[in-house]
Amino acid sequence: MILSAFEHHQAMALRDLSSAGLWDPVGDLRALTDKHFSGDRALDARRLDAFRADVAERCTRIPLGHVLGYVDFGEQRLLVGSGAFVPRRQSLAMVRWIERNLALNSDSTVYDLCTGVGAIGLAIWAGSGARTVCVDSDCTAQAYLRRNIQRLGAQREVSLYAGDITRPDSLSPARRCVDLVVSNPPYVPPGAELLPEWSRHHPPGAIYAREEGVELIAASARVAATLLRPGGVLLLEHGEAQREQVAAALDEHRFEAIRHCQDDDFSDATGPSVFTVGRMP
Repeated sequence: MILSAFEHHQAMALRDLSSAGLWDPVGDLRALTDKHFSGDRALDARRLDAFRADVAERCTRIPLGHVLGYVDFGEQRLLVGSGAFVPRRQSLAMVRWIERNLALNSDSTVYDLCTGVGAIGLAIWAGSGARTVCVDSDCTAQAYLRRNIQRLGAQREVSLYAGDITRPDSLSPARRCVDLVVSNPPYVPPGAELLPEWSRHHPPGAIYAREEGVELIAASARVAATLLRPGGVLLLEHGEAQREQVAAALDEHRFEAIRHCQDDDFSDATGPSVFTVGRMP
């Protein structure tokens, strides 16, 4: 079989991506191809050079979102880049749980802790119209979050709070009046072995946490207990091996109906989708 010029370059790119040890070389190739050749397959030199450069970067294990400049999270395309955490599809499991179990609307108030570029909070807002406060202390993440809020037209309902959740007093004005808190905090213990995408090409502060990875899990539970109204709900994403530590943190702050969840629909080769739900009495 004789390959067209386009097919030849695709085959070469797939060979390189596969040799680099990526967990989804076919999916990465599809995304990079869509970026450069969406609409037609014309192989002009400029587009081909840009495509090859992106493939080469991805082969060095730079995260796909950083190479593309964006990430698709559910129905939304979010801007992301070097120095910011790339949202993972695993977090969509919390969004789906919320859609199925909570009746949020425009009168509801949601806080998204450790929000990064705003993926979870913006997805909740898009599905419910809830007033959403996205909390993060990192300047790079805040810059991308502002751009995402603007591009999605969410300025009236979604706001950025530049705060540190290890200092809960800064969030005291919202005490006991929030319906839902979600958090996907850094939870990897320092020194843990990770794929290069996270160990080399993400900011350490978005990945690792002290106290065996539990520092910001505990801080999330403490802040949520301060913010949530009676009956309010916390969803907390964490590592598969941290279930007991998460349950202890929620129990310490009087959460009830604590339930660990794993959604295999959003798990992939990089790990399972695991989160815990608790409710304030």
